[in-house]
Amino acid sequence: MMDCRRKIILDYAKWTVLSALRSGSPVKSRQDVYSLLDEVDFAYLLDPNTEIYANQFNAWHKKENHKLCNRESRLQIGWSAKMINVYLKTASYIGGLGHKNTINVLHPPIDTYLVKGIKKHFKKDQQILQKMRYFKTIKGIEDYDRDYSKIIQGCKLAAQGLGCLLIEVDQLWQAPVTPLNTKP
Repeated sequence: MMDCRRKIILDYAKWTVLSALRSGSPVKSRQDVYSLLDEVDFAYLLDPNTEIYANQFNAWHKKENHKLCNRESRLQIGWSAKMINVYLKTASYIGGLGHKNTINVLHPPIDTYLVKGIKKHFKKDQQILQKMRYFKTIKGIEDYDRDYSKIIQGCKLAAQGLGCLLIEVDQLWQAPVTPLNTKP
């Protein structure tokens, strides 16, 4: 049986994905989200005895994204990648599951608020801005090689500029600001 801490982390990782999909995602129900996540081979990445290198992770990530999109026709690569990346951010980066080096290869969850933060922080870096042009909306990330991998290349350049891990580019994520209701 799974130890208590690991179960709590994995359950919470699922919940964070569900929460992250509330706005705009074509898949929102708990049943749909959780059943899709159950299809992803996270055990491979979260095995503490398996060291994962960038080329292995990238091949795994691409395969699992295509698998999700093939299983659920309402998903595009942008949404499937967000599901996988939010789950791994929670389970591995925050929860500490997997080999100690796994966090070195994780992708940040790509969305409008991260891209805005990157563009704002690197407003004079044309190389990064050129890669970020492949992002219009999360729904618009339709092709893994043409769109998603280019955005990740921009995130890698941003990570180099910040002197951090690729997943830590997420520090530039800018929360949406909702105006307060000023009516008495």
